[in-house]
Amino acid sequence: MHFLSQLRLYWANKTFNYSLLILTTLLGVVIPTWHFQLNSLIIPLTLGVMAAALAESDDSFTGRIKSVTLTLICFTVASFSIELLFNQPPLFALGLFFSTFGFIMLGSIGPRYASIAFGSLLIAIYTMLGAHESTNLWFQPLMLLTGAVWYFFMSMIWHMFWPMQPVQQSLANVFLSLGNYLDAKSELFHPISDLNPQPYRIREANLNAATVSALNQCKTTLLSRSKRGHIDGASDRFLNIYFLAQDIHERVSSSHYRYQELATNFGRSDVLFRFKHLLEIQSKACREIATAIRLGNEYQYDDSIMALDELQSAITYLQQQNNPEWRLLLVQLNYLFNNLATVDKQLSNINNPDVNRLEEGVLDDTDAHTPKVMWQRVKANLNRDSMLFRHAVRMSIALTVGYGIIQLLGIERGYWILLTTLFVCQPNYSATKQKLVARVLGTLAGLLVGAPLLAMFPSQEGQLFFIVTSGVAFFAFRLANYGYATGFITLLVLFCFNQLGEGFEVVLPRLIDTLIGCGLAVAAVTFIFPDWQSKRLHKVMAEAVKANKDYLAQIIGQYRIGKNDSLAYRIARRSAHNQDANLSSAISAMLVEPGKYHSAVDESFRLLTLNHALLSYISAMGAHRQRIDNDSTHALVLKSHRVIHRHLDVLYTQLHDRCIDCDTSDIDDPALEARLAEWRDEDDSSARLVLQQLYLIYRMLPELHSLASKCAVRVAPTTVKSES
Repeated sequence: MHFLSQLRLYWANKTFNYSLLILTTLLGVVIPTWHFQLNSLIIPLTLGVMAAALAESDDSFTGRIKSVTLTLICFTVASFSIELLFNQPPLFALGLFFSTFGFIMLGSIGPRYASIAFGSLLIAIYTMLGAHESTNLWFQPLMLLTGAVWYFFMSMIWHMFWPMQPVQQSLANVFLSLGNYLDAKSELFHPISDLNPQPYRIREANLNAATVSALNQCKTTLLSRSKRGHIDGASDRFLNIYFLAQDIHERVSSSHYRYQELATNFGRSDVLFRFKHLLEIQSKACREIATAIRLGNEYQYDDSIMALDELQSAITYLQQQNNPEWRLLLVQLNYLFNNLATVDKQLSNINNPDVNRLEEGVLDDTDAHTPKVMWQRVKANLNRDSMLFRHAVRMSIALTVGYGIIQLLGIERGYWILLTTLFVCQPNYSATKQKLVARVLGTLAGLLVGAPLLAMFPSQEGQLFFIVTSGVAFFAFRLANYGYATGFITLLVLFCFNQLGEGFEVVLPRLIDTLIGCGLAVAAVTFIFPDWQSKRLHKVMAEAVKANKDYLAQIIGQYRIGKNDSLAYRIARRSAHNQDANLSSAISAMLVEPGKYHSAVDESFRLLTLNHALLSYISAMGAHRQRIDNDSTHALVLKSHRVIHRHLDVLYTQLHDRCIDCDTSDIDDPALEARLAEWRDEDDSSARLVLQQLYLIYRMLPELHSLASKCAVRVAPTTVKSES
């Protein structure tokens, strides 16, 4: 019994499951070629499998049929074009440039098309690797396409038997990310004297970015099984769990007060430790839910009942002390308790997600469904401001220059230069540098390990074993550790070419071509339309502020009509979290770039901290949305929101247009801060909370304006210098 449960756990693991698919597919190539002694077919068939696997994206069964059809058409055009033009270098170079540009621009339609475009470029370069040995026009393209068709056939069978597994895996990743986020939140409740929240906020921002990424991936997986955002059938239950996860994320990302003040006042009490304990229990529950979703099991959550009761008793005990200095702080503790109690309720509803079914339970479908919309997306990216356009030009030039180097120096196996450039050259410097280091180290390791293995295992059967295992290992590590993946793909190349008696002969060319290809990739991102983060950081900051402003506006409207998780509200909430994640990624990417391109680093980190705090304060209002019936209170809420809204508008202009001096004197109301700070005890809890959160936001605005001005001063000179 234990063995079967362990087997189910492995089967539910995404990496293990996918590796098993690759293993089955490669065995389907290797065993027949070994049995019939067709050694020359191993390379093109294996490369066809690799290209198809890298071009594949998750979809429904009918969606997969459409994607596979389009992919095979693109593969056919790419492969036969190489064979046709291979012996005509001028036409080949021209075709390489324009086809690269066209395929990359195809990615502007959507992620599915970006995967197909990458796979098409890959199959083109794979065709180049064996084109000099081709005896006719059709043989090698046919073998590459046969390998691709075999992989797609196996993948479709896999999907037919286990259609919901990608949904379960992506939803499980959401709860794993929420578990990590809750752990980070719990650290804030460890009372420390003179607590500096900035490092915690930065870590929170990074973990929030990971959670947002998991939510977006899950949304994409669910959308691929929907009809224009509407989901029915088997995915419906998972959609409701996804909505529950969104609500939990909003509550987890919320902040009700300044944690350093809570630590100062309750540092000698056990109440903060009890909050920490409850958060750790909920974090553990999220991880257990992730496992249950993967396995398709029911999950019973009841570990927190005692922790909730003990926490409630600790708060009641503090209230009985009648300490006037604690009056307002105890209100915050009650807000925190109510928020976590609601998270507990949501975790308890995982087995019955239909309890909180949304009235407007549809997803925002942003996919392009018609040729007209597809062309509009491509057309919208045909300009210098588009990062995709810049990457397309960069990659087209890099690959064409690489081909020129091969022709100029007469490098026989030089097409690995193009292969390396394709994998290493990324849309920005930071990602390219990470790929470059991993590629070089992985290639070196693969060659150092592979050469002795070639000598130690001269038999064909032993080498076929290494072809299969290294191919499986490449896909197992491709996303988790690109360096390891490169090492294994290098082993696969050595053993594949050794089937033709050329194993040792490719060791040195592989290393030299890798170094040249990496050099081309770095030169491309450095000198061809470089996208230095410091030059665009002010726009990313501005978009984060704008998204928070729109999210706040959606929330304020619901304090008059009552809570409603409408599609418009969920879009605004997701946009705010996406932009916060983009800001965190942009700052991290800037720090990887050369030092001379760094700008306003301290200010950027501080602004990231404040933006995440702003989002957290807004999220708390979203988590506690309730209708406010008192007209005078609602009037104060609306007036406060108008002032904050205008401030955020000015802040957006400061950041986006690099306005150093933006006057806000006509916005501020001297009496407003006092009115927000002195809410009445007789106000209901939702009114007190919204006024408190608006007060916390209002207090942040002067520092945000100051930081925006400093960023404008420090960024502008660098930009002028670099663009002159």
